Amino acid sequence: MNNVFQNIIQTAADLYKKYGIKSVTMDDVARECMISKKTLYKYVTDKIDLLRQALRLEFSIQIKEFSAIYNKNLNAVEEVFEIHKNLINMLKTHNQAIEYDMHKYYPVIDKELKEKKSMHVYQMMIQNLKKGIAEGLYYDDINIELIAKQRVIFQVQKIENSIVSFKEFTKPHAMKQMFIYHLRAICSPKGLKILNQKIKELD
Repeated sequence: MNNVFQNIIQTAADLYKKYGIKSVTMDDVARECMISKKTLYKYVTDKIDLLRQALRLEFSIQIKEFSAIYNKNLNAVEEVFEIHKNLINMLKTHNQAIEYDMHKYYPVIDKELKEKKSMHVYQMMIQNLKKGIAEGLYYDDINIELIAKQRVIFQVQKIENSIVSFKEFTKPHAMKQMFIYHLRAICSPKGLKILNQKIKELD
């Protein structure tokens, strides 16, 4: 990736995290990169293109982080704990204004991103569930596809109405409760022993 282009995309991603998407202009990005607006348009066609590139960059970084967890050769319970801790760390730098802007002003891009995230979460869960069953840490009669899809609903397809707000579930203590609830439902007695040891790490 060209250094100037990489700097532009990373700068835009950082500005979005800090201020949200709608309030960040092309002038802001050019100024922050210390380049002219004319130079900026040599690398991206418009704000939509810039947004897509920035989101693609952030998504690729997340994929690499999750891949690094899989390469540690942990057992299924340890692996899913590492994934959970990674998600908590992501929340620390997450600006909810981005969610609002994406949904209201960029619905097409929002849908595209949710599709990609849904597929990634689904594939991660399928892989982890199969691994856990093979290791004897998860019950072997669980419906793998149904559980994987349930996690997609929880992590990606967020609900917002008068009864349920996804914001409740993005708080660390709420995520911890739902995470433990999920594991206790699928862990075999052997898996529960590891789970009870690992829970202490979350405290």
